[in-house]
Amino acid sequence: MREKLLELEDLMWKANREGDGDFYEKYLLDDAVAVTKFGIIDKATAVPGIRINHNPFVKTDRSDEQVITVDDHTAIVTYRVDVTALVDGNEVHLPSYASTVWTDVHGDWRVAFHQQTAF
Repeated sequence: MREKLLELEDLMWKANREGDGDFYEKYLLDDAVAVTKFGIIDKATAVPGIRINHNPFVKTDRSDEQVITVDDHTAIVTYRVDVTALVDGNEVHLPSYASTVWTDVHGDWRVAFHQQTAF
C-alpha cells in the first residue's frame, strides 16, 4: 500500500505541474475536497483550475513522508512539500505541510480529501 500511494502522490504532483486535469478527473472522488490557503475547493473547481494552470508549479519536492493505514481501504499520506510556482513569470516558493486521504474504491485508490498548510 505504501509504495502505491507514494507513487500516486508523485503522479498527482506531476499532474499539477503539467496542468493535467484528466488525472484529477480520474483520481478525485466526486465529493472530494481540498483545504488550502485559497479556501475549500471541490472537484468541480479543482479540475478546471488544474487545466488552466495559471501559476504552474515547476518544483514539488516532498520529504518526511508517512503513510498511516486507517483500515484496508483507507490511508493518509502526510509530508512536507517544497513547491516553487511561476507567478507572473517569477518563481515563488510555497513550502507547505500536506495530507491526502486515499480510499480504495473497488481496487482503485482515489482521493477523498487533500489539505495543505503553508509555513
